[in-house]
This record gives sequence, C-alpha cells and structure tokens, in this order.
Amino acid sequence: MKRVLIVDDEESFLLSLKDGLSVHSDRYQVLTAENGLKAVELLRELPIDLLVTDLKLPQMDGFELLAWVSRHQAQLPVIVMTAFDTPEIEARLATMDALQYLEKPLDLQMLQESIDSGLKAGVKSYIRGITLSTFLQLMSIERKNCTLKVSVNDRIGYLYIRRGELRDAEYNGLSGEAAALEIVGWENAEIEMDGICRRQEAVITQSLEHILIEAFRRKDEQEYASKQRESAVGPAESATAAAEKQLSATVVQAKPRPISAEELARKRLTEVLTRSASVQEFVIFDQKSFLEEKNPGKCTIEEFDPAIYHQLIGVIDSQISLGSFSYLCLNTAGRYRYLLFRSQQHRVLTKLKPGTQPQQVIREIKRYVNR
Repeated sequence: MKRVLIVDDEESFLLSLKDGLSVHSDRYQVLTAENGLKAVELLRELPIDLLVTDLKLPQMDGFELLAWVSRHQAQLPVIVMTAFDTPEIEARLATMDALQYLEKPLDLQMLQESIDSGLKAGVKSYIRGITLSTFLQLMSIERKNCTLKVSVNDRIGYLYIRRGELRDAEYNGLSGEAAALEIVGWENAEIEMDGICRRQEAVITQSLEHILIEAFRRKDEQEYASKQRESAVGPAESATAAAEKQLSATVVQAKPRPISAEELARKRLTEVLTRSASVQEFVIFDQKSFLEEKNPGKCTIEEFDPAIYHQLIGVIDSQISLGSFSYLCLNTAGRYRYLLFRSQQHRVLTKLKPGTQPQQVIREIKRYVNR
C-alpha cells in the first residue's frame, strides 16, 4: 500500500485531514508530522510515495525539508500547502508550472484529487522533487534569509539570499551575477540550506526573475547550438551517440550516489560531537562558512560566522607569526567556553560545558574522526 506524508504544525488540522482521508484507507495510508524534523525521521524510516507539506514549520521549516528531500529523495513527488498573503503572491505562484500547491484553508476534495493525481505514475504535472528555480521562487515569495549550497556531480555553488533577494553567488572562482547565472541553470541539483544569509553586501543588483530568465535563455541557446552540431553529423552517427547518451544516463540514474570522504568525515564528526559529554552545543561549517550540521534541539550558536574569526586569525598571524592554527578558545562572562577549530575540511564551533578543558575535546575528536 502507498504512503502519503502530510506535514503541518497544527495538530487539530492534521487530525481532521487524516480523518477526512480515512475513506481512502484501502488505497493509501496517511502519515502525519508536526515539524520538518519529524518528517525527515519518517522519510528515513519508511518508503513514502508522496509528500504534502506546509512551508511554515517549527524546528525545521518547509524550505529546509524540501532541501533535504532534494538531496536525499529527489524523485519524491511534492505538494506544497500555503496561505496566500496577497493576491500578488497567489498570481506569482500560479505561474510556477513546476510547483503543485494547495491554498489554505484547505479544501478536502481538492486535496483528495491532488493526492490521487500525485500518486499516479507518469503524471507530468507533478514534478519529482523540487527544482532549483522553483525553490528559489518560493524563497523569494516568502522573503526568506538563507544560504544555499547547490551541488551537481562535482560542481558546487553557493547562493546568498536575504529577504528573498539574491545578494551574491560563488562558483569555481566566479562571484556575483556571473556565478549565479551558472548555478541557477543546473538541472537535477541537490540543495542544502543554511537558514542564515552569510553575505551582508548586495553584490547582485538584478532581480531573481531577471537572473532566472537570463540563465534559461543561455541554456536554450546552448541546447540549440548542440542540436545544430548533431544535425551536422550523419544520421547513423547521431543515432548512435543519442543511444549511448541515453544508456549512460540510465546507468547513472540507477546507481546510488556514493558517499564522499568529506561527507563521511562530517558524519563521524557529528556523531562524536553529539555523544560527547563535554559538548553542550555545536555547529559544523564547510570551508565557505556554510552551516552543514548542528546539534539536535535548540542551538544558540548557529548564527556564528567562522569567517570573521579566521580573518582575524590571519591578521594576527601576519604580525606575530602564529604558525599553524590549531584551535581558538573563547571565555565568556557566563563561564562558558567556546572552542573554534578545524577538522579536515570542516570548521567547527562548540559550546563546552563548564569545567571542560579544550585540549580534552580536541583529543577526543581527533581520535574518533581519524580512526
């Protein structure tokens, strides 16, 4: 039997939906979650055939949930529930063909029909996952602050968004609009989301809509040029190349993405920090100061920007020759110690429990991560 997961922060609303959809219990099972974290737990534990989610959720909001789905279960059909704040927002959402959305307050009959359509194989109006362009438009509509880490194979780019506006981008030595135009045209992108915009200056002055239109115009030009080149070769050669391309794509899609050495190191680092009796809170950043992991539950240090301290360390080092930076320990009036250090490709900040010696934590981490 197929499973439908509905995510919303109102328990009474979830109960009413589950009760209303119970007449279809012979065709699909309805599961519910009141926040993004609970939804991820269910998505990891059980095969889910369709996700229906609100965007405003506690602990892990709907955008973070969609980013997780994009990275880990990209083929999962998604329907977004949203309450339109203005007619303008409703009109903008209506133009987003790639997105299936339902307006709140929800009509049960419409939800039933949407679920039926979403569960049918081959229904083209229901995308498999959320595309990057759709995700960016949702961020703009909701005026979100965030940093996005976008990956396709070995390509990694960063998009910095403040109040829904694209402020800066980075990719392969490019920055600003040049980098954004490269990134937003990527297909089948994996999206990771840091809920903080880690760029203050607005380098990009063009609107997100302009960036998207220009990126897709360039993509269309490239595809047209590619077709022109294909037409210049013989039909037999062209057919052979197309068949090989299709076979290659099929093989790639069938193979699960292997975990990288960096991801494995991050997983081990997260495990040791989570179980450490000396660590009260922690955050793990990549080399671009993108927040990749944090401690479960409340985290008071997630807005920390390690780039500021690394710049400071560089200035001090240029004057007094510190040598290789090992760690930085900050003591506060509240008797807490904050430990900033590097671990392979990651930057880590921990809030230590009172009385903990930083050297003790460093030794514990190195022993576990490097085993």
